[in-house]
Amino acid sequence: MPHTVPKKISHQTSTKREITKERIYNSAITLFQKEGYELATMRRIAKEARVSLGLTYYHFKTKEEIVLHFYRESQIEVKQLATQFSKTTKDFKTRLKYIILTQLESFSEYKMFLQVLARHAGDPSHSLSPFSPETSLIREEAVGIIREALETSNLKIRDDLAEILPELLWMEQMGLVYFWLSDSSKSYTSTKLLMNDSLELTFKLIKLSNFPLFKNVMGPIFRMYRLVKGNPIMKNR
Repeated sequence: MPHTVPKKISHQTSTKREITKERIYNSAITLFQKEGYELATMRRIAKEARVSLGLTYYHFKTKEEIVLHFYRESQIEVKQLATQFSKTTKDFKTRLKYIILTQLESFSEYKMFLQVLARHAGDPSHSLSPFSPETSLIREEAVGIIREALETSNLKIRDDLAEILPELLWMEQMGLVYFWLSDSSKSYTSTKLLMNDSLELTFKLIKLSNFPLFKNVMGPIFRMYRLVKGNPIMKNR
């Protein structure tokens, strides 16, 4: 898998303010990894970054803002790499596998930290939940990466399925990420096997969706999608 961690700001091309923000950000992530998210206070982050507490709050009002910045930086990197990779193949399944593996790779250095954050995933009222209003733009960007890979691929599917498929595949990707967080197998072999099998099944269903006889199966899929979208959790989007 490609190594994709958030890029650090170049001191040669950045302003003093950007350099300071990057130092605070890196210090916070280091503390989250070393001491845990809950124990790493803003005061502790300021001390680690060797800046004043006021300056720390100037750049990040809360620890949650630091985490959201982490998500955004990771997402930018994944999008750039996915766009470049799409130039090498028109096959959507190959592109999707690359997106998922690249996302996992971007998180791999921060797995212990993300395991703690995952506890908030099921609470849509928590700002760090992937279903919260605060993460809506990040969520839309993640779905957009998949949508772009689909729309520029050679996969031919019905229009109504093409409209909802990127979001359904994002949900599948999220499931794989959460499985990966508890995967202790060497080189995350179990996660890769699960990804391959789940995508194999998914793409068989996608292929079948083009056949008229499959219409009876597609109806429940669209109804389930509308049900999920109507849930208050997803209405945050």
